[in-house]
Amino acid sequence: MTNETPRLPAPQGNIIRQTLLQLRLIWRLMRDPRILWLLKLIPLGGVLYLFFPFDMLVDLAPIIGQLDDAGILLGSLWLFVEMCPPDVVKEHMDDLTSVTVKGTWKEEKKGETPEAGKEKLPEKTGEAARKQE
Repeated sequence: MTNETPRLPAPQGNIIRQTLLQLRLIWRLMRDPRILWLLKLIPLGGVLYLFFPFDMLVDLAPIIGQLDDAGILLGSLWLFVEMCPPDVVKEHMDDLTSVTVKGTWKEEKKGETPEAGKEKLPEKTGEAARKQE
């Protein structure tokens, strides 16, 4: 069974940027009222597992104890994103990956040339003029 809508963009070599993008997606999905509240318990359960005093594997073991915590946390976050409605996830991903420019564009008045509204820059003199030549 293949999923036609990609949940997350393909990794582009920057693991920090990808991780931050995924965390922002999860944060936005957690705050979205269209997501069922029961689904929101999945990542919360993963985070609570970190603080649960009785782990599956003892945290005193040098590496294995931390690996099970990381596996549970990452697995719960992945499961949460996969179980959310694809159209909502796609909407948030499109919004996170789009480039937006704040501000408004000035409209040109009819009959006005683009250069008419520009201020004249001062002439370059001295050292700056010689460097440019």
